[in-house]
Amino acid sequence: MQEPSQSPALSQGADAQALALGRVAILFSLARQSLFLPFAALCVAATLLGPRHLPFFASVSPLLMAIIISLATFRLAARFEQRSSDGDPQQWARRYTVLSALSGMVWGIGGGYLWFVPHLYAAQAYLCLGILGVTTVEFIARSAYRPAFLAFVVPALLPLAARLLLEHEAYAAMTGVLVLFFGAALYSYCARFTQMLDEALTLRQANVGLVNSLSSEKRAAEEARDIAEASTRAKTVFIANISHEIRTALNALLGMAQLLERSDLDRTQKGYIQVVIEAGRGLKTLLDDVLTLSNSGVPDATEAEDCDPGETVRTVARLLQPRAWEKQLRLSISAPASLPRAYADPRRLRQVLMKLADNALKYTDRGGVELRAEVINEGQSGPQVRFSVIDTGLGLASEAAQHVFEPFHRSDTSYAKRHGGAGLGLAVAKRLVQSMAGTIGFESAPGEGATFWFAVPAAGGAVAESELSVPIATDAPPPVGIKVLVAMADLVTAQQIAALVEPFGNHVRVVTSTQEVFLCAAREDFDAIIAMADEADALAVLPGLKTPVLALMAAGMRMPIVARQILRWPAPPGALYATLGDLVGRSGDAPVPALETPAIDAGAFAGLEKSLGLSTLLEILQSYVKSAEELSVALDAACQDGRWDEASRLAQDIAGAAGGLGLSALTIAARSVTQKVREGEEGEDIARAVAVVASEHQRVRKALTALYPDLVA
Repeated sequence: MQEPSQSPALSQGADAQALALGRVAILFSLARQSLFLPFAALCVAATLLGPRHLPFFASVSPLLMAIIISLATFRLAARFEQRSSDGDPQQWARRYTVLSALSGMVWGIGGGYLWFVPHLYAAQAYLCLGILGVTTVEFIARSAYRPAFLAFVVPALLPLAARLLLEHEAYAAMTGVLVLFFGAALYSYCARFTQMLDEALTLRQANVGLVNSLSSEKRAAEEARDIAEASTRAKTVFIANISHEIRTALNALLGMAQLLERSDLDRTQKGYIQVVIEAGRGLKTLLDDVLTLSNSGVPDATEAEDCDPGETVRTVARLLQPRAWEKQLRLSISAPASLPRAYADPRRLRQVLMKLADNALKYTDRGGVELRAEVINEGQSGPQVRFSVIDTGLGLASEAAQHVFEPFHRSDTSYAKRHGGAGLGLAVAKRLVQSMAGTIGFESAPGEGATFWFAVPAAGGAVAESELSVPIATDAPPPVGIKVLVAMADLVTAQQIAALVEPFGNHVRVVTSTQEVFLCAAREDFDAIIAMADEADALAVLPGLKTPVLALMAAGMRMPIVARQILRWPAPPGALYATLGDLVGRSGDAPVPALETPAIDAGAFAGLEKSLGLSTLLEILQSYVKSAEELSVALDAACQDGRWDEASRLAQDIAGAAGGLGLSALTIAARSVTQKVREGEEGEDIARAVAVVASEHQRVRKALTALYPDLVA
């Protein structure tokens, strides 16, 4: 479709074809207007009531012809939308231009002859206002294609302007010039309108290309993820198998060496055996450290989660006391009896303290080592139990601070070679401390000894990891299509769990007592019951209860007995989804039909997060939530005022915004409003559809907030 003065955005080839076809589509979509009817009706009324009496049919005939041409335009637009292929846009534009020319001739006949009243300026001015109003409407409808507007405006305005100029009156002549100037001004604006439309169409094509690119990148990322997960599983299986084989052989060697050490050997031979035993023990320690580093470092939720810090310090001191006596070092402990319990796995806690104390004894030749436990308060993180290992050894230089916890790093290579070790002890200690939501560090100066410390939350204090916003791309997706019974007296926690689970096509029922659990379980079949750890055991007394129980164990709670799964609470959404999916035997990736249409597709958002990054995705979602909120409020106001055309436009905008993010339920609801308005349904039916849009919008906000807590920040 060629025009004088086309937009620079128009390119050659397929892009130019798509751009031209998009402009024709806009032309046909704007052409469906009937605003000429009031203008024509006023012109007919003025003719019938004015001083010039014409036959009724002569006055009404232009109006009838305009209606016929308008209906023909509607049919042509319908054929354009139902075309089997894109076709030639120039051919469709020419057809539309022919209808525009016929419409212009009808208005030219009406304005230039049938409705024109000679020598009566008031009637002529009234007629000019009507004709110019129609011309403005036609300009809006045909601005996407200037030839169509030109085909209308020339036969519509020239006859009227000529009749005004032939009146030989000053006001009539000036009005005729004004009519010509008005048509020319509107025609000149077409170029700017066409340029803006081209820019909008080009941007839309770019967005389509971006979406296709993101989809391809999503598929590639998912394939890479699957390959990486398969590689990780293979590595885990390999490490487990090889570690088992090495441990078996190593234990046999150490056992035989220890038996040989007790046999009747001379001093030289016993020295050889002691070297073998020490080397075997070092190799066993190295193997344990490598396995710890290769592990995820996340403690099992079924392990005990609090312990006595004083008992931990005393246990480590008893184990290391022979080593201190051997080097003639003083080993002391400091652990007040009033210490709170530490919110950590005691086995891992002892492992970290053992490694730090063993290092202190290894690098200390004179003086002693002190093991200290104390309670501290650091800002808003709540009380913590801090363990310190203080030695009088060589100390560390300040430049070693950024490398000391790295694997295979040694601050003093020559000294470390004399004492052995692979440089994994501190790296393992850091990994274990981080797995317990703790922090680790050291204070030292060369020649003044060193203090290595680590701190873990105290029982009853807040766990720092519970405040983190965990992206769903690195966590398990939400389960879909399950029925969950949340049974707990704490309504705040119950509502929080419901907000995390319900938006994804799941059914959640909240009850506050054991009696309600019994009644609900008797009436409905639930896939899982979620309860606090201190309330989960009470469910064991319910007769015939076979629904698996997920217990949420907060700080200070004891381990429940009847729970099938246990989750430390508070926990990130991904941890809840993973545990719940394991409990019911399904995950969000499984093809399970939802009990209702999910508000959002969590898997799609996970793919977008991988492609765009969490910060970029949050910015996009914040912009969407803001604009969707404004559109929803405006849609409700338009519905209350009965402005159905505006309501249809707003619903279409909501559908466009929601469809771009894959929010299928909201998109369908918004399109339903537009469809009902187009079909002319009753206001009550449209209002009910608008209410559904508002409800779906709230569901979307709720689901997005559940997946991305930072979205409300």
